Amino acid sequence: MNKLTKLTAGAAPIGALAIGTVACSNDDHKSSKVEKSKKSTKKAVKQNETKLKRAKIDLSQKDALDKFDAKYPNKQIKSIDLKQENGTYVYEIDGFDKTNEYTATIDADNGKVLHSHSEKLDVDDRHQKALDLNSVISRDEATKIAEKHADGVSKEWNLELDEDDGKAYWDVEVSDGTKSTEVKINATNKDVVRTDHDHDNDDD
Repeated sequence: MNKLTKLTAGAAPIGALAIGTVACSNDDHKSSKVEKSKKSTKKAVKQNETKLKRAKIDLSQKDALDKFDAKYPNKQIKSIDLKQENGTYVYEIDGFDKTNEYTATIDADNGKVLHSHSEKLDVDDRHQKALDLNSVISRDEATKIAEKHADGVSKEWNLELDEDDGKAYWDVEVSDGTKSTEVKINATNKDVVRTDHDHDNDDD
C-alpha cells in the first residue's frame, strides 16, 4: 500500500509538468495564430487601399488619346503610361512626327491637360516606329492577365513598342500591399514574357 502511494505521489509532478508543457505549447500556438491573423488583416487593409486608389481612374485610354490628339493633331503614338502622381492617376502620352516628339500629361479624373511640351527629334529617333493601337490588347485585358500571374491589384500600366524587337508590350505593376510585381506582357499575342518582384515600402 505504501509503495502504491509513493508511485502515485511521484507521478503527480510528472503529470503536472506534462500539463504545463501542453498549456505552454497551446499558448505558443495561439500567439502564432494571432500574429498570422494580424498580418492577414493588415495585408487585406493594404489591398483594399490599393483597390480604392485604382478606382479613381475615370478617363478611358481612348478619351486620353483624344485629348492628346486635340493638343497635337495627327501624331503617331510612341507610348502610353498610366501612373500615380501625388495621389492622382495621370496619363503620360508620347507621340511624334517626322521632326518633333510630343508629350502630354493628362489628369485621369477630369481629363485636364496638366503639362505638355514638344522638342526636336534626335537623328537616331527619326526612323522609330509607332504603336499600332488596333492590334494590341486593351489595358483591361492586360490587367486581367497580370493579376493571374501576380498576387494583388494592378496599379500602373505602360504600353510601348520595344525598339529592339519591334513588338509592343504592356508592363503592368501589380501590388498586394507588401510587394510589387512587374508583369511584362506581349501586347499582341498575350504571352507573359517576364515577371519581376520588388518589396513595397513599409513603415514597420
